[in-house]
Amino acid sequence: MTLLEIVYGPRADEKNLRTLLVRALEAKVALARTCALVGDRVNEALYHREINHLLDLREREAAE
Repeated sequence: MTLLEIVYGPRADEKNLRTLLVRALEAKVALARTCALVGDRVNEALYHREINHLLDLREREAAE
């Protein structure tokens, strides 16, 4: 087990797209919050666009 896995949990199985999408969403939300806290509106907006894209992908994956 690596330090990364100890801190963030076990690595997602690459075949499990839903788990990968959830982890990517968690990371993007954290980055967007950080940008909001420091007042970086441009990057916050970019992260929100990426979050919306990941949410769309997650919905499509759930529908299948």
